[in-house]
Amino acid sequence: MKMKKLNYMQCWNGAMALLGAHKEAIMAIAGVFLFLPTFLFSQFVDQPVMNGDEDINVLMAIYSAYFSENVLPIMLSNLVISFGGLAIYFVLAPSRNNTVADDLVAALKVFLIYLIANFLTGVLTLVGFLLLIIPGLYVACRFILVPVVIVDQGERNPIEALKESWSLTRNNGFAIFLFILIIAIVGTITIGALQAVTGIVTGLATSGAGWPFIENLVASLTGTAFQLVLGLAIVSIYIQLTGRTSDVREVVK
Repeated sequence: MKMKKLNYMQCWNGAMALLGAHKEAIMAIAGVFLFLPTFLFSQFVDQPVMNGDEDINVLMAIYSAYFSENVLPIMLSNLVISFGGLAIYFVLAPSRNNTVADDLVAALKVFLIYLIANFLTGVLTLVGFLLLIIPGLYVACRFILVPVVIVDQGERNPIEALKESWSLTRNNGFAIFLFILIIAIVGTITIGALQAVTGIVTGLATSGAGWPFIENLVASLTGTAFQLVLGLAIVSIYIQLTGRTSDVREVVK
């Protein structure tokens, strides 16, 4: 079978088409499962305070204490956010055209499989990073379609899902890496600029004290938007490489 080559413009246009077609369902799920836990975490869990001149040993001690003190909220927020991301994949999957409630139930049924697949992906990616940074990023991009394979193809074996993603991304690993890198760079610059402007405005309005509520709100909104863009891009990559067509009718009952 002839492998398809990734077309960046087609992928981006496909991602925006998916957003336009499913925006109501996406926003509903993202608001509850992505934005809300991110915002609550930033509001109620204090981040480590550093001077900027800490050596590696001090940094490890600081973050070790931070994670040990906040292990429960960290785990809960990450689980909720992961579930929300999986539910959004169900909304966007080409083979599905269901209600939001149906997609949430479907996501719950395969959530454990999804977590196992993510764990295996993380282990294999770590092996790549132990070799060198580039192999780690390459491996991550080869497994980037795992959640969509689970959702769209109904694959319930995590190992088979990894194999399928590896097969679908053959000859496109570095192309996917560059595409995601472009999105990451633009997203990071945009988010940084918005947060900087917010910090300046709130700082001026409060005589330098700042307003954590507004700053956390902006950070959570921009972070959620960035995660959505990545999810849309991943599904668009999957659609292009598989040749599947998406039923874009919106169902939000």
